[in-house]
Amino acid sequence: MIGATQRTAVRRWKLGHHAFHLYLIAMNTELPIALRLTEQRRWDALLPSLQRLTVLYDAATASMKFAADFDPDEYDTLIRPSMAPPFLSPGFSGQQNRDHATMLDLMSEAQRTLKALLRNLDVPAGLRAAATALWEAQARNRRHHILVCAKFVPDGGSLLKDYLEGKTR
Repeated sequence: MIGATQRTAVRRWKLGHHAFHLYLIAMNTELPIALRLTEQRRWDALLPSLQRLTVLYDAATASMKFAADFDPDEYDTLIRPSMAPPFLSPGFSGQQNRDHATMLDLMSEAQRTLKALLRNLDVPAGLRAAATALWEAQARNRRHHILVCAKFVPDGGSLLKDYLEGKTR
């Protein structure tokens, strides 16, 4: 029988990841808009688009915090085993999420394009600040993900890394 702390861990893990996925979809909708507005030099419309993306990145970070707010013992004994055979294929990884990969590609393209424009064009100060805020939100997200990984897997081993190295847990 599953206990209350285990139910909480599973609920947080699942709800947090479902919310994260919704934020990914919203970002994948907004990023092409931001790219189009950048190409069109529509600064007045690009500013709120970048601000929306910043809010979405921060919301994704909050969903990660929510998902990981439980005892690491529950991760080790319940959550992590649920991501391994026989429940999932060997080497399961969040890196296999297509929507996440799409978001990273779009974000990289947006960052390259915006940085080039900000170096070469006179753009409104608010636009420069909005782009910087977005990149800072992305950096916060990455830092938090590293902290979550360290909390649950202090040795840094991932299921994918272990699989590729021929290790099993």
